[in-house]
Amino acid sequence: MTFAGKLKKVMIALVAAVTFTTTGLGIATSTIDAQAASTPSISAKAAIAVDASTGQILYDKNSTKPMAIASMTKMLSTYLVLKAIHEGKLSWDQKISVSKAVAKMSQNTEYANVPLLSTKTYSVRQLYNATEIYSANAAITALGDAVAGSPHKFVDLMRKTAKSFGITDATIINASGLTNKEVGSTIGYSNVSGSTENMMSAQDVATVAQKLLSKYPEVLKTSSIAHAWFEKGTSSATKMDNRNYMLKGLVKHYSALPVDGLKTGTSTKAGNAFTGTVKFSNGNRIITVVMHAGAANDSGTERFTQTAQIMSYVYHNFTTTTLNKNSSIKGVKSVSVQDGKALTSSLVSNSSATKIYVPTGTATSDVNGTVSLNKKATTNGKLQAPVKNGKTVGTATLNLNKTAIKVVNGTKSKNMTVNVTPKKSIEKANIFVRMWRGIKSWF
Repeated sequence: MTFAGKLKKVMIALVAAVTFTTTGLGIATSTIDAQAASTPSISAKAAIAVDASTGQILYDKNSTKPMAIASMTKMLSTYLVLKAIHEGKLSWDQKISVSKAVAKMSQNTEYANVPLLSTKTYSVRQLYNATEIYSANAAITALGDAVAGSPHKFVDLMRKTAKSFGITDATIINASGLTNKEVGSTIGYSNVSGSTENMMSAQDVATVAQKLLSKYPEVLKTSSIAHAWFEKGTSSATKMDNRNYMLKGLVKHYSALPVDGLKTGTSTKAGNAFTGTVKFSNGNRIITVVMHAGAANDSGTERFTQTAQIMSYVYHNFTTTTLNKNSSIKGVKSVSVQDGKALTSSLVSNSSATKIYVPTGTATSDVNGTVSLNKKATTNGKLQAPVKNGKTVGTATLNLNKTAIKVVNGTKSKNMTVNVTPKKSIEKANIFVRMWRGIKSWF
C-alpha cells in the first residue's frame, strides 16, 4: 500500500471514531460509532431488535407471526417466579418438593434437565439456577407449582400475565416450552394434541424479555453464568453448561459484544431460537430475538452468528438522543386555553428522560411530535384553566421525518409517546375578564 493509501485509511478510521455532542431544546445526543454496517441478511424466519428500556423497534423481520418458541417460554415463567419472590410468596432458601410427574420428567435425558427426586426437597435458588443456566424443564415446572399450586394454574397465570403485556395471539400450555406430549399426561392437557407447543411472535417474545429486564434486571446475574453445578457431590450431581454460547469464555463469544443473557430455545418446530441481550460500551442495552435460525440442533451456532449481526448493525447504525423532562418538542404547537389569563399555552414534555434511537447522521431536530389533549383536560377542545405546570394534559406522539417511532407492545406495536404539560402554570382569568370576553364574542 502506498503512503497516500495508508494515510487515507488512517483518516477514514479517525472520521469513523468521531463522537459528537449536540444540545438544544433539552435534547442531549450521544453518537454511537459512526462506522457503517449494512442491514444484516438474516436467514432466521423471524427476528427483531429493541431497546431494553423503551422497547423501541430497531430491526424487524416478520416479527408479528406466531411461531414455536420452545424454551424461550421460560422468560415468562421466570418473570412470575421473580414476581412471587419480590412479593414474599417465595424465598430463595425456601425448600420445595416436586411431584412424581415432575420427578419423572426430570429423568428424561432427551430434554434439558437436572435429576429431581420426589423424595427430596430443593431450594428455590437451586431450581432457579438450573432454569436460568441449564434451561432445566422440570426445575421451572416445579417452581411454577410452588408459585401457583399446580401446572395448569401456573399456565393460567402465564396466560393472564401475557395478556397484561398486550400479548393476545400466544399459545401457552406449559411453563417449560416442551410439547404437550413431552410434559406427560398429568402436566399436559387431555384436550390438546400431543404435538402442540407454546407459540408467540418475535415481537411477543421481545415484549416478555423487555418486561423481564425492566422489572427484574437481576435475572442477568444468573443468565450470564457460563458453568455451574447442580447438587455437586451427590448422586444427582450435574455439570450445567449454559446453552447461550455468546457468553464470555464460550465458543460464540465476541469481545465487542458482551452478551449477558438471555434465553435459548430448541425444538423440532422452533428450530434454533435465541433471545439475546447486550449492553454496549455507550451504555445502551438492546434485546434481540431470532426465531428458527436453522433446524433444531442443540450444538447449532447459527442463531448466535445471526444475533451478532443484528447487534452489530444496531451499534453501528444508530444514534441515541434524549428528550428531557420540561423540554420543548418540535412540531408541538401552542394550544388554545379556555378561561385562562393567557389565551394560549406552550406545551413541554412531562415524562422522565426518554431515549430515542435515530439513524446515525440524522439531525436531532428531525424528531418531532403531534399532540393529543386528554378530553378531561379540555372544554370545547381548548385546554381548561387553571392548570399547573407538571400536570399531564395529554400526550405527544413522536415521529422521525413524519414516520412514527414504534415500540413493542405485545402482539401489536404502538407509537412512542411522551406526556405533555403546560410550559408555565396557567392561571384562570377572573370573572370580569371572562364576562368581557363573552360580551365581545357576541359582536
